[in-house]
Amino acid sequence: MATVKQFEDLEIWQLAFQLSNDIYAVIKKTELETDYSLRNQIDRSSISISDNIAEGFERGGNKEFIHFLTIAKASCGEVRSQLYKVHSRSYIDEDKLTNLKEKSVLISKKIGAFISYLQKSDYKENKFKEEQTEYQPETRNLKSETLNPKLFFNHKTAVIDEGCQIGEGTKIWHFSHVMPNCKIGKNCNIGQNVVVSPEVILGNNVKVQNNVSIYTGVICEDDVFLGPSMVFTNVINPRSAINRRGEYAKTIVRKGVSIGANATIVCGNNIGEYAFIGAGAVVTKEVPPYALLVGNPAKQIGWISEYGHRLEFDESGEALCEESKEKYKLENNSVSKIGN
Repeated sequence: MATVKQFEDLEIWQLAFQLSNDIYAVIKKTELETDYSLRNQIDRSSISISDNIAEGFERGGNKEFIHFLTIAKASCGEVRSQLYKVHSRSYIDEDKLTNLKEKSVLISKKIGAFISYLQKSDYKENKFKEEQTEYQPETRNLKSETLNPKLFFNHKTAVIDEGCQIGEGTKIWHFSHVMPNCKIGKNCNIGQNVVVSPEVILGNNVKVQNNVSIYTGVICEDDVFLGPSMVFTNVINPRSAINRRGEYAKTIVRKGVSIGANATIVCGNNIGEYAFIGAGAVVTKEVPPYALLVGNPAKQIGWISEYGHRLEFDESGEALCEESKEKYKLENNSVSKIGN
């Protein structure tokens, strides 16, 4: 098999992308568009196939790629099951059912064959990608190294799963669980009863207070503060009976952000550098850098400095942090630091 440079070159992705377009065309041309529950299910399932192929590819290693291909293959089964429902409710005829079902079966078979190929391949890491540009904290890999208590501290009741990477000087306290393939930077503090879900990334000097759950899809950059019992979500429309595992949304919390106790961050809404989210706030939209937000739903009530002080801008649009004496400029509803 020739080396593939980007996921768009994969035949399975191309076929899956076309299938999702075919199903969307059915939605737009039939009364399925007003059957909201079934419409959303089959639309999301069909999109999940190509999206998981793409995400797995971008992860860079065969082991993770196989994991996401398995999810994509399962989504093929979901699509076929939902196609029968679409047909039984008379939204499509027998010929259309057969056509779409055959396309789904073909994709499923090709994904299965590709998984078998990867499992037999001698290349176990970075087969397709030569460089990685996603934010990465400085860490140690617990899968390849013997645990050294001098590098970081974990309480005897804490659980750290295989494949995690944890930076020097980090502390993980009572009853906390760091799940597989997480990346935690240097000098972090993970409080009591914290759950860090698979593949979460925490930068250096991140402070996580007690009873916080950080779900898959969350990336926190350096110097982030997560207050007690604050909550991230990672699915927009969760249902117990519907598997949304392939639909986790990414949320990026930029450098220096503080999130207060009992706040909720609805997934997919990134938080800009040094923003401050007040206790109990519910964030439902993107947050600009240096913004100060409170309330439910959260509303911006002002701007805040890197040292955590309210900024009062004069007629020229400049403000001075009372502690650091650094100057800030407000221009076009955007704040930047301009020095002393």
